[in-house]
Amino acid sequence: MGGRRVTSVSALQKRWNRVVAPLLPNQQATWQQLASLYSEPHRHYHTLDHVAACLNWQDQYRHLAEDPLCIELALWAHDVIYDPRASDNEARSADWFAQHFADSDLTDQQRARVHELILATIHPHPPTDPDMALLQDIDLSILGADVELYDRYEGWIRQEYEFVPEEAFRKGRSAVLRSFLDQGVIYHTAELREKLELPARENLCRALKNLRD
Repeated sequence: MGGRRVTSVSALQKRWNRVVAPLLPNQQATWQQLASLYSEPHRHYHTLDHVAACLNWQDQYRHLAEDPLCIELALWAHDVIYDPRASDNEARSADWFAQHFADSDLTDQQRARVHELILATIHPHPPTDPDMALLQDIDLSILGADVELYDRYEGWIRQEYEFVPEEAFRKGRSAVLRSFLDQGVIYHTAELREKLELPARENLCRALKNLRD
């Protein structure tokens, strides 16, 4: 997908089998549906690679998490529904999780928490607790990637919106990037902010310039 297939699906499935599957009655059916959705042909960034990258960030900063399981489940499911023509992908992803984990071994409180965390990836407001902050920062970690990876990311996003005319895409994408730059801080977790805030702002400014050129 966009030349990005670097994640070992088998390695991801092993992690799913270790962490998530024991919670579920329909272990393999749920995995197969999740993997199939993340592998849809219109996806170039919102793929299993993105999930794997997010889980890698969580592993690095697990010591910051109060409830690492809920964060991990939210990361697995947060982009499971992704239609670039739609505006309710996060809500539908949260509902997908609620449906497929209704008969899981999670408590009602855990299911409600994961649903809340998935909705937080809309980034509708600053995080209201440390785990939400960590989740949101992980979701936006690509913004602070090295120059080569970030520029590839912008290319993948353009591919996902290939149905949008160039001028309209430049205008819409510029608005999205400016919305991040206009925030007082992009990252709300101190450790990730120290690592990613400056490169993210440099990447966003460069991308905005490219969209104007």
